[in-house]
Amino acid sequence: MRMVGVTSLILLLIVCGFENVAGAADGTATVKAVLDKAMAIQTRPDLKGEEHVKERSRLIRELISESFWAEEMARASLKETWDKLSAAHRTEFQKLFTGLFQDSYTRMVLNFLQQETVEYLQESPEGAGVKVTTTILRANEHIPVDYHLTRKSSRWLITDVDIDGVSIVENYRSSFRRVIQTSSFDNLLQKLRLQSQAVQEERG
Repeated sequence: MRMVGVTSLILLLIVCGFENVAGAADGTATVKAVLDKAMAIQTRPDLKGEEHVKERSRLIRELISESFWAEEMARASLKETWDKLSAAHRTEFQKLFTGLFQDSYTRMVLNFLQQETVEYLQESPEGAGVKVTTTILRANEHIPVDYHLTRKSSRWLITDVDIDGVSIVENYRSSFRRVIQTSSFDNLLQKLRLQSQAVQEERG
């Protein structure tokens, strides 16, 4: 009986080990799939040229919507202020943040990401999620880009990106904190409403 117990324990450890190894690359696979899709959209022959920029923008925006957990990014961008908000304020802020973030990141992808060589260096545990460390390799520069992912249900979703050491969420947090401290959250909300309206008008 003792030998059976030891054998079962060893088998359990082996199985868990394989599960950890198999799961360890899930975050990397997610990031690679997102980048591959983005680059495929950017380089599609039928979408080249200024006349197709709106369609490329639409497809990139859809990809970002599917791949980023923008609602969680909104919460993280406010940090301690989030807990003080009413349910109505949280809902409106998340909606405004999501729209503006998706628009901003779409522009960045359109202007920055073409057919790139990406080196996937490491995936490491980070709190309840993982961090995927990558480098964009170009002829004259190597750009470090780290992706932070959190599992939502059965999927990994991106919750922050560090580009050359600069966190997108931390940038938002610093900017929002400045407005709240010098004015108020209501003023921040009004600024976001106006920005959102400007984006909608620009997109037609």
